[in-house]
This record gives sequence, structure tokens and C-alpha cells, in this order.
Amino acid sequence: MSNSSKYDLTDFTILDAINILEYATSRFAAIWIACDRSHVPRSPAYKASFVQHLQWEVYSFVFPYINICMVFNTHLTMTDLLHSILSRFSRLQTRNITSEQFYAEFFMHCFPHDPELRSTHRVVLKYAHDWWKDRFDTLGFALPSLDVNEVLDMMADHFEQLPMGAMLLPGPAVAGQVEGDPLLNQILAVKACVQHLGDSLERMLQEKTMMAVAAASSMSKLEGPMDQLEEALLTSRQP
Repeated sequence: MSNSSKYDLTDFTILDAINILEYATSRFAAIWIACDRSHVPRSPAYKASFVQHLQWEVYSFVFPYINICMVFNTHLTMTDLLHSILSRFSRLQTRNITSEQFYAEFFMHCFPHDPELRSTHRVVLKYAHDWWKDRFDTLGFALPSLDVNEVLDMMADHFEQLPMGAMLLPGPAVAGQVEGDPLLNQILAVKACVQHLGDSLERMLQEKTMMAVAAASSMSKLEGPMDQLEEALLTSRQP
């Protein structure tokens, strides 16, 4: 990790924020999978330590970059898995649920194998600060305060490990929003998402049309040989 100051707020882009949130989603998926497979007893101390470590994940890889987007007056779409986690984390922050309830809901409702939240394609072998691979509840890891350079380096390393085509395309960034007009900003966000969905559907329909044309062409090429075969069979049956 580089400790030199390579980036400042003016250099940081919306694409950087999108990629960091994608990286954060991968970390949460890896955490869920590793801890679900672990045979460590789920004592109250273990659960409390887990929630503390997950808070560090949110404060290190999510909230700062959502806040930067707010400074840019830009709305970001995020993965369904990350949205599910943050909605529960917000309830924990506002004391609508306890730490133990948050722990239970994380493992019950933030399941990365769920078809609606599927994120296992983002998991890679190596992560920096992978506290979940050890006895974090007893070893007492000193979790660092990360600057943007370190996070960008970790994010870049993550994408280098992903196989080609493994990452889902992120949702659209929304530009042109107006400070102090939340209704207009939401309309612009919905418009961008609808446009993004429309473009995706158009590409899918074009691909399906090309496949249908290819299939029809193949079928037409079979008509001649099939007619010949039918004629041969009829001829062979004649006395």
C-alpha cells in the first residue's frame, strides 16, 4: 500500500466511488461466506466483536465514498447486497435494533447466494486486512484508519484478481442534480436508471434477435436434406 498522497478530492471520480462500493460488496460477501463456514462458537463476545469489525468495514469502505458523492451532488446506485446491509446498519446506528439483532439479520437476510442479492461472483482469494479469516474475537486485531490512496490500491488489486466478465456492470451515475431539490434529484436518478435498464434490454433483445435469425437460417438449411430423406424413405417403401 502506498502512503504517499497521490489523490485528493479533485482527482477522485464517480467511477472511483462505484468501484470502491463494488469492492466493499465483495468484502461483505467474503465475510459472510467465511464466517458462515466457521465452527467458532457464536458467543455474545464473538457476536459483539463481529459487529465492531463490520462497523469498521462500513466506515472504511462505504460511508466516506457515499459522502464524497453527496459532495459531488451525485446519486449512486449500489448492489442489492450492499443496500441490504446498509439498511440494517442504519437501523443499528439509530438504535432501532441491537447489535445482536443486527448480527442475526446480517446472516439471515444478507445471504450472498440469494438469487436477488447474488454476489459470490465478486469474491477473490486475497484481501488486505482480512480479519474474518482468523479468530478476530480473541486476537484483538488493530484495525487501521485507511486513507483514500490505500483504499484505491486495495480496490485495484481486487479487480486484478477478478476473471474477465466476473463483475456485474454497475448502475448509472446520476449527474446534473440540484442542491436543495430532493424531488428533482430523485426524478433524475429514476430517469437515469430507467435509461440504463432500457439500454440493457435493447442490447438483450438485439442479441436474442441475432440468435433467432441464426437459428432460422440453420433450420432453412436443413429443409433440403430433410426433403431428400423423406423422398428416399417413400421411394424405398414402394413395391
